[in-house]
Amino acid sequence: MYKTNSRSRIMQYLQINRDHTVSVADIQDHLAKEQNPVNKTTIYRYLDKLEEEGDVIRYTDESGKKATYQFVDRAHHCDEHLHLKCLKCGRVIHLDCSFMDTIAEHIEEEHGFAIQCRSSVIYGYCEACRKTE
Repeated sequence: MYKTNSRSRIMQYLQINRDHTVSVADIQDHLAKEQNPVNKTTIYRYLDKLEEEGDVIRYTDESGKKATYQFVDRAHHCDEHLHLKCLKCGRVIHLDCSFMDTIAEHIEEEHGFAIQCRSSVIYGYCEACRKTE
C-alpha cells in the first residue's frame, strides 16, 4: 500500500493516542482541524489495512455497531494478553503479566476454551477515573 500524506497523518494520530482508543470520527475531526480533511471511507479502508497488518486493534462495543481503534506497539505482544478499557476516558491498559498465563491455562484446562487475546477486553474504570468520582 502506498503512503500518502493522509495516511501518514492518520498513523501519527494513532501513535500519539496509543494509550486510548479512537473512533473514525475522532480521526476525521483531528485531520479537519489540521486542514487535511479526509473522508470516512478512506479512513475506514486504511484502518482495515492497518488491522490486517497487525498495526491496530479494532474494538467493538457490546452491540457490535460502533468500533474504536488503537495503535499496536508490537513490543506489547497484544496477541498474548488481555486488555483493560476504561469506560469513562477510553484508556486501554495492557494486562501483560504472569497472572494472564494462569488465567489462560485455567480456562483451557477447566473449560476447554482457548482465549484469543488480541481483541479481548475487560471493561471497567481506571484508577484515575475512579478517583474523580
